[in-house]
Amino acid sequence: MVNASPKTYVFDLDGVIYRGEIPLPHASETLLELEHRGRKVFFFTNNSAAHRDDYLSKLSDMGIPVSYDKLMTSAYATVLYLKEHDGTGRKAYVVGGAGLVRELREAGVDVVCESESPACVDYVIVGLDREFTYDKLKFAQHAILSGAKFIATNTDATYPVEDGVVLPGGGSIVASIRTASGAEPVVIGKPETYALEKILEFAGTTAEESVMVGDRLETDILLGKRAGMHTVLPLTGVTDERMVVEAPFEMKPERVIRYLDELLDESWASR
Repeated sequence: MVNASPKTYVFDLDGVIYRGEIPLPHASETLLELEHRGRKVFFFTNNSAAHRDDYLSKLSDMGIPVSYDKLMTSAYATVLYLKEHDGTGRKAYVVGGAGLVRELREAGVDVVCESESPACVDYVIVGLDREFTYDKLKFAQHAILSGAKFIATNTDATYPVEDGVVLPGGGSIVASIRTASGAEPVVIGKPETYALEKILEFAGTTAEESVMVGDRLETDILLGKRAGMHTVLPLTGVTDERMVVEAPFEMKPERVIRYLDELLDESWASR
């Protein structure tokens, strides 16, 4: 690692900035102080159910003003991937939330419904879908078996909400479609590096000058270490200290903190 203070911070959202609708302690003041110091602050969530507008509004209500160019979601990263692979204008069957559907339609993807033939589908795109049904599973299976490319926005098994509760994540749905179709998806979100590479490109900084801050070992920390970034895990999400101790090397964070304000001591990153 370089012997200097970090230039860019990439923050996960669920379990780091908030849990459900509740902001976590010291989040807004820490982010504002980092920006005051000239650090570039980005956000990257694997949750694809909401549109970026929804996240901007939610963060703003928590006293955290954010612009489009500082926010990456696995839904928007999927749009970028499709644009690079001639996917716009093609037909996609979406198992996911309204935000994912809106992101895709705004990019020119033709989102189809079950009334069409599975054989006409070019992509099956899967994320968190709180209205997932057997019929959706069946249509996705038939489309993939008919030749559609299987894309997972993320494979998070769970996500944290208020009061220490975790709920099934998009990965639970991806797993059912993988089992039914026998196909492996192209995974866009964490821990794959595609979206993070885009963030660092936007930031104009290298991985060695950047910090990944996330609460999930198998996505946030694994991604950061794969990319060669500093990694910090706050104990405000799904991971506790025992899990950190027992984690394999490739998922062990460089630093563990209780709350985000501990990031303001940046001396650890220069050692």
